[in-house]
Amino acid sequence: MTPHPLTIIPKRHCIDKPAIPTKQHCLRVKHLLDCNQNSSLIYMKGKGESTRDNTDVELEFRQESNFFYLTGIDEPGFHVIIHLQTERVYLITPDIPDNDIFWKGPNYNSKELLEKYDVDEIVNELDLQRLVTTLAPDMTHVLNKSQGIELLKYAPMIPTNSIDTQLLLPVMNEARLIKFPWEIEIIRQAMYGSSQAHIALIKQFKLGMTETLLAALFRYTCALYQIDKQAYLPIVASGPRAATLHYTKNNQIVPSSIHTLVLVDAGGEKLCYASDITRTFPVQGRFSEESKTIYNIVLKMQQAVLDELRPGILWSDMQILAMRILCIELVRIGILKCKDEDQLDELIYMGVPSAFYYHGLGHSVGLDVHDVGGRDHKSKTQGEEDSTISEFLSNRPLEENMVLTVEPGLYFNDEMLDIWIHCPGYENYFDLNMLAKYRSVGGVRIEDTIVITANGHENLTIAPKQIHEIESLMNRAS
Repeated sequence: MTPHPLTIIPKRHCIDKPAIPTKQHCLRVKHLLDCNQNSSLIYMKGKGESTRDNTDVELEFRQESNFFYLTGIDEPGFHVIIHLQTERVYLITPDIPDNDIFWKGPNYNSKELLEKYDVDEIVNELDLQRLVTTLAPDMTHVLNKSQGIELLKYAPMIPTNSIDTQLLLPVMNEARLIKFPWEIEIIRQAMYGSSQAHIALIKQFKLGMTETLLAALFRYTCALYQIDKQAYLPIVASGPRAATLHYTKNNQIVPSSIHTLVLVDAGGEKLCYASDITRTFPVQGRFSEESKTIYNIVLKMQQAVLDELRPGILWSDMQILAMRILCIELVRIGILKCKDEDQLDELIYMGVPSAFYYHGLGHSVGLDVHDVGGRDHKSKTQGEEDSTISEFLSNRPLEENMVLTVEPGLYFNDEMLDIWIHCPGYENYFDLNMLAKYRSVGGVRIEDTIVITANGHENLTIAPKQIHEIESLMNRAS
């Protein structure tokens, strides 16, 4: 029996271009899959609506990143099928029952969808099975087993041994690592608005403010720049909380000590593309001598790395460079004890600077703030004892159009320091008196998001970070 006719709305010439040209992504994924079948598909179901536990209260929707990568759709309930041989993209719309129209609105207008998104044909969800039957795939690639189960719900006639759950996810990860110019432009716009939000916090801060208020001000300023979502929960960490890497409670009054710093790690999201920025500023409007010393060390770490960034550079070498500068500076100000160059190498080999800097130097940025791609496992020759090697791009040189963060830090985390100070064999590396002098600084992180260019890099972050710039902003506002 021949299949029933399909209700397919083909794309015609449109005056308006789609919001973003996601078919370029589909073609890149096809190229990386390197399919040899006569007829093969990619199937992906987007994220559905979700509600608060045991209620019908809807939660804010945000599309699954891989689905957005292929479609540009940030709405619930859609599917996509890509026929790899013909390079046609079929957007599958959710079917809204008549009794839900009063709550959800009418079914989607196919002509409007074709104008808005970079797809070839529109198919209603009820016709998904017949579409798959017509395309008659030898192989269908899905992200994982749960996506395969979703496909079988709509097309149960597909043999399970023709559904591949292994190849697509690593290919998606690789495809998303290198950005197209238009992706970089969206990230640039997100970075601009987020930079303005950081500037607003620095300019408008006043003693007595709460972390909650600062977080709200950040979101508000982002919204003024048409950035209505956050790429991650804002981190507004004041005083000793600046040494907690992912502090998101944001529920304390900012202390008013002369050494107190506020570390703000926050970034908005535009068209699902993230930004990522961290700035640290003094609550008194001027850095104390101790906080200035610590801040300048982190700034020196970051600048040394930025000076080296270009295609061909190994990220692991940059992590080592940052760690070495940190160690040299901690010895210079007296926190770490070191007699000569050999003992400096010993401090680094023993991982002692990790007592103050215990995270990676950076990560990819894209549709997720900690974006996918470039995260190979450590090789056996590197070994787990080498704490200076980042898993991000550990064996792969930087390439043009990679977007990544550079975010060194220096933290005085009581729990972490107590572990190192009381560890047998390590106590003699630390000068406890000098450590006590700087411990009240809490923590400093400086984070920029950059894009690798043909001959170097472009810094997409415009929020000021030099000490005189920050102090000028704060004192001009007062």
